[in-house]
Amino acid sequence: MRIGDIPRRNAFRYPDRVALETAGTTVTWRAFNLSVNYLAAGLLELGLRRGDRVAVLGHSSIEVAATYFAVAKVGAVLVPIPTGLVGREIVFMLDDVGARAIVTSADLAARFADDISAARSLEWRITIGSAPNFIAYTDVCAGNGDEPLVSGDEDDIYAIRFTSGTTGLPKGVVSTHRDLLTRSRNFLLHIPHTADERTILASPISLGLGSSLLMSYAYIGAHIVLQPRLDAAEFIRTIGSHRITTFMLPVPSQFIALLDDPSFDSADLSSLRIIGYGGAVFPVPLVERMIASFPCKIFGIYGALESGGFTTYLMPEDHTLDGISQQQREARIRRLRSCGREGLHADVRVIDEAGEIKAPGEVGELIIRTDAMIRDYWNRPGEIEKALRDGWFHTGDGAWMDDERYIFMSDRIKDVVRSGGMNISAVEVEGVLLDDSGVAEAAVIGIAHQYWTEALIAVVVLKPSATTDERSLLERCKKTLANYKVPKRIVFTESLPKNTMDKVVKRELRERFADLSAGIPASTERAKEPR
Repeated sequence: MRIGDIPRRNAFRYPDRVALETAGTTVTWRAFNLSVNYLAAGLLELGLRRGDRVAVLGHSSIEVAATYFAVAKVGAVLVPIPTGLVGREIVFMLDDVGARAIVTSADLAARFADDISAARSLEWRITIGSAPNFIAYTDVCAGNGDEPLVSGDEDDIYAIRFTSGTTGLPKGVVSTHRDLLTRSRNFLLHIPHTADERTILASPISLGLGSSLLMSYAYIGAHIVLQPRLDAAEFIRTIGSHRITTFMLPVPSQFIALLDDPSFDSADLSSLRIIGYGGAVFPVPLVERMIASFPCKIFGIYGALESGGFTTYLMPEDHTLDGISQQQREARIRRLRSCGREGLHADVRVIDEAGEIKAPGEVGELIIRTDAMIRDYWNRPGEIEKALRDGWFHTGDGAWMDDERYIFMSDRIKDVVRSGGMNISAVEVEGVLLDDSGVAEAAVIGIAHQYWTEALIAVVVLKPSATTDERSLLERCKKTLANYKVPKRIVFTESLPKNTMDKVVKRELRERFADLSAGIPASTERAKEPR
C-alpha cells in the first residue's frame, strides 16, 4: 500500500460519505479521489515523473490535501513548506531539494513571487486561484480522472519535511510511504478511531502533526473539517453544528483560546468522544481545566518527526481524576506533568553521556527506537550518523523516568527552543542578531511560559558606543525570520556567562531571566512597545 491508495480505497468503501470540508465546500470520498486523479494526470502531462520533488506552499484546503495524494499517485516526492516562513527560507528549501514544481495558494504566490522565481530548479509554478506567471491549478486538472498507472512501492520516498537543526540550517527529513503509513497505524493502534469519526483539523497540514493527522483520519475514511487557522469561536461552533467526535491540538495556547472564548460555556460539546493534545508538555493546571471542561476522554502524546511520529502516550485512564482515592488522584496529577509511557511500537531509554541507562529519577538524554524512524537527511552527508546511533534516535531532550516508566521532560540538550509548537534553532536567530553592527555577542534561550511552552528570549551584549536598541533588533528579526522565530523580548547585558571552554552557559541565562515570563502576554501582541 502507498499513500495514494488511501483515497482510492475510500472511494470504493465509502463513496458517498463526506471526505473533506472547508469554507462551505464539501467533497465525498468518490469526488475527492476523482479530483486527486485529475491533478495526478495533469502533473504527469506536465512531465513530472517518479522521484521528482514537488513543493507545496499553501494554507490547509481541499486542493492542498488533494495535492498531497496526487503527488503520491504519480510517484513524486512531496516537499511541504510551512506558510509562516520568509522568502529566503523558502528559496533555500526549494533549491536544497531541487524542486521541479510548486503548488501554492494564490495569496502566497503573490507574496513570494520574486522568491519563487529565484529558485533555480523550478519548471512549473502552479497556484490555487490566479496569480501572474503561475499556471492555474484548475488548468492542470483538465485531464482525465482515471487511476494513474505508475509503478512504485512502499519503500519509495514520499516526503521530505524540513526540521530546525542546531546548525541553524533546516534539514530535510526523508520519509517513505511505509514510514508514514506505519505512523498512522501506530497512532490508531493506541487511540482507536473508526470511519464514523468527524474531526476538525486546525493544525496546518504543512507541518508534521497536521499532515500526520490528515493521513491518519483519511486512512480510516473519517469526515475531516479543515480549518486553515484556529478560530476559537468557529472551532467551538463547528463542534456542535457538525457533531464532531474527535480532535487534537498540539500546543497549550490553542486550548487556552478555546476555554477562554466567551462561547465555550454555552457550547454543545456532547458529541465529543475523545480529544488529544501533544507536541509540548502542557501545564498541569491547564490539563486539569481541560479534564473538568470537556465531557469526553483525553489523551496526550509526545513524538518527533525523526523518531517516527507519536512515540509516547499519556492514555485516557491517566486523565481520569474522579472515582478514585485521594492518594491515586495525587499520583495521577503528578503524572500529568509527564508525556506518558512508550507506545507498543517503541523502545525508550534515558542515558548518560557514556550511553549507560540512567536509574529512575535521574536526568539524562531521551533516546528512541521505533519501526517508523527517520531513514536519512536529504543532501546532508554525515548528519544522520549524528542523530541515529546503533539504531537509536538521540532526541537531544533531557528527561527522566519514574518507577513505572512514565517519562518526564527536563532541560533541552540540543540548542533548539520549542515555542508555540514550533522548533526554533537558537543558532539561526543568533546569527541574525550578530549581523547587526552594534552586537558583540548574542544568546537565544527559551524560558518556561504557560501559553507558549517556551518563550523565545534573546540576551545581547552590545559593542562599546553602539546605538542599537531593542526596537531596531526586533525589526531586523521580523524582516529576516519567520514570525514564530522573532524573540518575544530582547534584553541587554554586559557579558554572557561562559564555562572553561568559552561556551555560553544558557542554563544560567534561563535562571537569570526566568522572571521575564510574567511580562510576556499570552498572544502575539506585546504588553508594550520596546523603548
